[in-house]
Amino acid sequence: MKQTIAKCISFCGHPLLTIPLFVTITMFATEDVRKAALVTFLIVSCIFIPLFIWLYVKSKNGTTTNFDVSDRKQRKSLFVFILPLLMLVTIILYNTGQSKTVCLSVFFGLVITFVSQIINLRIKSSLHVSMTIYLSFLIIPLNYQLGIVVFILSGLIGWSRIVLGRHTLKEVLWGGGIGLTVGLIMLYTEQLV
Repeated sequence: MKQTIAKCISFCGHPLLTIPLFVTITMFATEDVRKAALVTFLIVSCIFIPLFIWLYVKSKNGTTTNFDVSDRKQRKSLFVFILPLLMLVTIILYNTGQSKTVCLSVFFGLVITFVSQIINLRIKSSLHVSMTIYLSFLIIPLNYQLGIVVFILSGLIGWSRIVLGRHTLKEVLWGGGIGLTVGLIMLYTEQLV
């Protein structure tokens, strides 16, 4: 039963599900339809769909042990794949005059991924946890209470990752620290710009 609950929480908290869902809902709730469609299309089709396909192919052909790329050595290829996509979308968003919030959100998504890559040289931090905490910081300016709920849920996601054997407590804490640090820096930077 514990494993089943952990699998459900881990699946529901997967960044490939939570972030595109957040982007789509937020963009269409806060921007005009044309701008929302452009930003959603760029982020989802240029980052998340290619990443999903890449993860699916790698896990099916055995290049990676699982869809989450839980092996630290295998994770290097994940970063090599995703960082250029994040850089490209960040540049496109900036050059098409998107809002500072959208540009900073994607830019700091790039930062959190880069920092995770550097940390991965020593320890495999939990991307599920770091991205969920970061997501909570993106939600807080829009809905403070919901942002706090998502932040608290990151603890459940961390628990699920430990129960499933995908991460140790230390790796979950590292992921949480990365998400917290980058999220705070992003909020502070947004206030300055």
